[in-house]
Amino acid sequence: MDIPLRLFTAALPALLSGALVLAMAGCADGASGAEPSPSSSPPSSPEGGEGNSGSEETAAFVRPEDPYAGMDAGLSERLHLPVYDYRLDEYEGYVVRRAEDTLTVECLVDLGYEAEVNSAMEMDPLTMRAFGPHNEYRRYGNTRADIAEEHGFSLPLDDVADPYLLGGDADLREQARSAVLSTGEGLSTPSGDTVPEGGCVGRARQRIDPDGAPAHGTDGNGDGPDTPDSHLLVEELLGESYLVAVEGPAVAEATVAWEACMAGAVDGFHGTPLSGEGSDPEAAVPALECADSSGYLDAFVAAERAALEGLVAEHEEALTARRDQLRENLETSLDILGW
Repeated sequence: MDIPLRLFTAALPALLSGALVLAMAGCADGASGAEPSPSSSPPSSPEGGEGNSGSEETAAFVRPEDPYAGMDAGLSERLHLPVYDYRLDEYEGYVVRRAEDTLTVECLVDLGYEAEVNSAMEMDPLTMRAFGPHNEYRRYGNTRADIAEEHGFSLPLDDVADPYLLGGDADLREQARSAVLSTGEGLSTPSGDTVPEGGCVGRARQRIDPDGAPAHGTDGNGDGPDTPDSHLLVEELLGESYLVAVEGPAVAEATVAWEACMAGAVDGFHGTPLSGEGSDPEAAVPALECADSSGYLDAFVAAERAALEGLVAEHEEALTARRDQLRENLETSLDILGW
């Protein structure tokens, strides 16, 4: 599964309530902006040897047949925030990250390392179903009744697949990892070529987003730059709108109504609308139903929309410029993957 940075934003309510955010566990192949973590296990060639040398067919990622199959269109519309329109959705971000992995592998191979993409990796259907295209299904606590019925308050843990695999001996694999992240100084490669500035990840990101900031750089506040799939300004505004909403009177009043509903539905429930940590999984469905009937869910969405109206207007130019670049990055990535 794939957890980009925005999944952290979606889970912000649970973090602020002190929950463990079990919903995030096992729902990603890597965080957006985080560097890839290639497997230390060498890939096997068709002949059974190490690496992909000698293979006539290059491994490639497989395009999901129907990435939006698990979404609930009506629920997504109900929970929609206007700022979502400026960023890539869950599937689109997945596409860009796989293109970045593909280019990273090409760079490693050019430098003489044994590497190939993990063609067995796939987008977990539970990601779209449990979180939604913009992770809206868990921004205010779980809002999917089917997920609550099946999994209670949490989601099943899943092993995180490596996006690409490295071959050769341990020393060669360690060198390859350095080439992925290297600044290009003082690293010898099997081909004798110099590692590009910013490493293979840096070269991959520049191919997708030529005008993007260099990999591994930071701004004046020490924050990293946008990656080809991210829109950090959107995440910042979502954080602001959430805090405004949760501290506002409408959400406070709705929370009281939710608590009264839960008191009549479940004996001894000590959770919040955002988290049922430590509670009986069977309370997950009543918690969801109370969020609906008490008006909590709609009050929270309305409060965020109101807060975002001014924020979006204030940052319209920057939001639009980055949105347009993200659409270009997506088209470039689809072309790289041949999807």
